[in-house]
Amino acid sequence: MSATAQRDKSATQDELIDAVGRVIARDGFGALGINAVAREAGLDKVLIYRYFGNMEGLLAAYGERGNFWWTVDDVLEYAGKSPDGDLAAWLTVVFRQHIEFLRHHPVTLEILAWEMSDRNPLTIALEEVREARGIELMRLLAGRFGADEQTVLRHIGPVMALFGAASNYLVTRARTIRTFNAIDVQSERGWQQIYETVEAMLRAFIISLEQETAQ
Repeated sequence: MSATAQRDKSATQDELIDAVGRVIARDGFGALGINAVAREAGLDKVLIYRYFGNMEGLLAAYGERGNFWWTVDDVLEYAGKSPDGDLAAWLTVVFRQHIEFLRHHPVTLEILAWEMSDRNPLTIALEEVREARGIELMRLLAGRFGADEQTVLRHIGPVMALFGAASNYLVTRARTIRTFNAIDVQSERGWQQIYETVEAMLRAFIISLEQETAQ
C-alpha cells in the first residue's frame, strides 16, 4: 500500500469514528447504525465493513480512539506536575483529572447513563477500553511508588473503584440536578469540597494500610 493510500485509509477511518460521536451527541444512541454513521461521515457504508468488519468493530474502534475516555498518559502527565509527590496527593490528582475529563465530555456522560439500563455492543466495547486503562493505571502506579502490583490492585484498586463509581454518578447526575447532599455539583466550589474530602480520606486510608503492612 502506498503512503498516499495509507493516509487516505487512516483519514477515512478517523472520519467514520468521529461520525459515531457526532451521531450520539446529536441524535442519541437509538440513531446509531451503519447507514446513519455512513451518512454522517458522507461516505459509502461499504467502507465500514472494509475497515472495521462490521458495526461492532467500528464501535470498538470508537471506544479505543474516539476520545471517549481519558488516556493513562494524559493522567500521568498531569499527575507528574503535582507539587506534592506522595501517594495520597498523586491519587487525588488522578481522581480530579477523571472528574474534569467527565465534566468536559458530554458524550461520555450519555454513554455512562445509557449503560446503566442497556448492555449492547457499544457499551461493551467502551467498558473494555475503560477497564483496560484503569488496570494499566494501577500497574503504573505500582511501578511509580515501588509497590507490589498485586498489593496495589488488591488494596488501592477497590478504593479508586469506589471513588470512580461515585464520581461517574455525581457528574452524570449534575447534568440535570444541581445539588447532592447539599453540595453544589454544578459549581467549582462544590467540586473543590469533594476533592479536599477525597484527599483526606485517601491519606487516612494509606496511613492505615502502611500500619497494617508494617505489622
